[in-house]
Amino acid sequence: SVARADDVKVKAVMTTGPEDDPVTSFASDTPKLLAMFKTKGIQSGTKVRGVLIAIDVGDVAPANTKVLEKTLTLDEDTDDGDFAFSKPTNDWPVGEYRVEIYVNDQLATTVKFTIKAVKSKKESDKEKESSEE
Repeated sequence: SVARADDVKVKAVMTTGPEDDPVTSFASDTPKLLAMFKTKGIQSGTKVRGVLIAIDVGDVAPANTKVLEKTLTLDEDTDDGDFAFSKPTNDWPVGEYRVEIYVNDQLATTVKFTIKAVKSKKESDKEKESSEE
């Protein structure tokens, strides 16, 4: 039997690790973003898809650009799971994002978060040098 979307409940939070508290904002150099979710009414074999979307990252990409997408098939453990999104080579672009979680291609939930700029030690040192000249 196929679960209908209205029978399925999905709640999601963003975090930096399974034991970490949920957050709504990350530094641009965060190595991994985790969209952790809990489900109700999902049957074994159900496909759950996580889509990371850049809502607004300025000139880096057009609004609402799909950045990454991953699909999981929930087998024994259908109560929860997570989507891990690894940092791009040059850090996460600063801006507004969302993760959409789909169950059998039906949008089940959305979680929004922000990426904020982080000053590296190099940048801080450079600013110090230029202010001392």
